[in-house]
Amino acid sequence: MNQTTNLSTAVEIVRASVLANQQLTGRSSQYVTPMLWGVAGAGKTASVEALAQDMGISFMDFRANQYDAGELGGLPWAQGDRMIRLRPQYLPTEGVGILFVDELPQAPVANQNIIGQLVNERRIGEHVLPDGWTVVCAGNQMHHRAGTNAMPSHLKDRLLHITIVPDLDDALQYMATNGIDNRILSFLRFQPEHLSKFDKDVNACPSPRSWEKAHQILSWKLSPMAQHIALCGTLGEGTTAMFEVHLQMCDAMPDIDAPFTDPDNAEIPSEPAMAYALCASLAYRVKKSTSANLVRFINRIPAQEYSAFAMKTVVNLNGKAEIRKWAHDVKEVRDWLTGDAKLLVLEEKAS
Repeated sequence: MNQTTNLSTAVEIVRASVLANQQLTGRSSQYVTPMLWGVAGAGKTASVEALAQDMGISFMDFRANQYDAGELGGLPWAQGDRMIRLRPQYLPTEGVGILFVDELPQAPVANQNIIGQLVNERRIGEHVLPDGWTVVCAGNQMHHRAGTNAMPSHLKDRLLHITIVPDLDDALQYMATNGIDNRILSFLRFQPEHLSKFDKDVNACPSPRSWEKAHQILSWKLSPMAQHIALCGTLGEGTTAMFEVHLQMCDAMPDIDAPFTDPDNAEIPSEPAMAYALCASLAYRVKKSTSANLVRFINRIPAQEYSAFAMKTVVNLNGKAEIRKWAHDVKEVRDWLTGDAKLLVLEEKAS
């Protein structure tokens, strides 16, 4: 059985390969090419692009299955009595970056053989990939029924294979950082099985990517029926039915200003889904000036997972460095983060 991992661990491995490859030159056999396997919509492309942006390097993305073999290998061109091949547009000529070869297993075998030369020799024909560039590949496996072709054994042998499964903490961190509707975060924390339900036999099913689309749909302010149809078209009927119940519960939440203005007496919902929804809403609204009252309120909630969810979301929205600044100035935040709960929120002790 293949080892699986979450997206953040996969990105950690890709980052290390990029840093190591940047120190190499020429056609060294020490170059490592990661191959990310996973279901559609798991966030493979977006995460590698975000990594490149974080590292301050270029990112070039092309789909190996959208070229014919002639284009992929460089179109032939007559030069006097010789035939040469034009440099493929997707092959960079300078700089430092990640060349992301997406949907590699969905490409015809002829295309995969051409990419095999790129992976093994860092060249396409006579055209060489510049030093400082790392090739990263991605695609879906055959059992996903995504038009996948069998990968030639020589190409498999040239890749570092990483199989990714959707992870709730990864997804919630990404969603909070990118401003996804807090009702989606609270729903997934309460019912994590709806994060990803791949089903090859239906047109729509939940995935990290489809939840991003659901966020857009919620912002359209459609009529209830139109919103229901649109959500079904991206999440599937079963998940949409459950999510709409959660939306109704969010509409019935207690006063969400009370925890900031009267944290010692504000109502604590007894229904778990509503408690998660309230914690998500508070995390999106809190500021440094109201953070002390937020901590006083969540400390009253008996189950620690609610307060941990709230503070994790606050950290994801504002960044660890900013929250450490809050902790320096706000005793309640400092006490919360330097207590036992810090292991649930921060990897390092808040200063």
